[in-house]
Amino acid sequence: MMSSFKEKIFDGPYEVVEIQITNEGKKFRGIIYFPDKNKFKKPFPVIIYFQGFPQILPFFHIIQELKYLLNLGFAIILVYLRGYKFSEGTISIQGQISDGLKIIDFLELMAKKSVIDNKYINILARDFGAFISLAISSKIDKINYLGILNPILDVSKHIESKKFHETLNYINKFLPGMIHGIENVDKFIKNTIIELRDYPIQKIISHLNAKKIMVILGEKDKITPLEEFYRIFNNCNVSFIEVIIDKMEHEPAFEIEKNLIEQEFSTFFKELI
Repeated sequence: MMSSFKEKIFDGPYEVVEIQITNEGKKFRGIIYFPDKNKFKKPFPVIIYFQGFPQILPFFHIIQELKYLLNLGFAIILVYLRGYKFSEGTISIQGQISDGLKIIDFLELMAKKSVIDNKYINILARDFGAFISLAISSKIDKINYLGILNPILDVSKHIESKKFHETLNYINKFLPGMIHGIENVDKFIKNTIIELRDYPIQKIISHLNAKKIMVILGEKDKITPLEEFYRIFNNCNVSFIEVIIDKMEHEPAFEIEKNLIEQEFSTFFKELI
């Protein structure tokens, strides 16, 4: 289901359309940015963007870092999956994967209207969004290119950490209502640990269907150290490109790092144009 603003909304040359998708009776919400229609014609290739945890960054902030992809001719879809921010429901691993699959179904409907080119459905994901995107790619063969930035791969390790427990308590105290389903932190963590038994990363990584993958990591990333990345991706069944950015940590902090990321993903996705 798609609902647009009452009047066309533009952010500079980019048309912006509001969407809402229903999954298991709950709506999750997002927006689609379209490239400049004076320069690019329908149907557009599309990139689905999956945020890291927690999904609370404003869309306006995210799109500023992705406009280089709009300028290549891609439509970009941003969403808050069920349980996050303005969307209904509560968060879960299975729910986020299911929502991702619903986005694919939604894009297939848009392809029938010649808005989106369903031969070029792509994903760009970072942090925990990378885990979700990998799981989605292990379930369907409709993902073309998959770009990943500083992924969280060994989710179980982080879920069981003291720091994650403290993060959830902080969100509940200072950002109440931003994430639904974590009010009882101990129960949420217990349920998530059980859920993860159905999504072992080694099995996911060996059953991917994306045609091509690029992974960008920071040399100094302590969240997903390079040793962990190589150990897990050693079982990857799809051709992938790895880019290691010198001295970068889990979050790119300097302009030179952000520029390198933009250059690498531009080259990667430009192959499709």
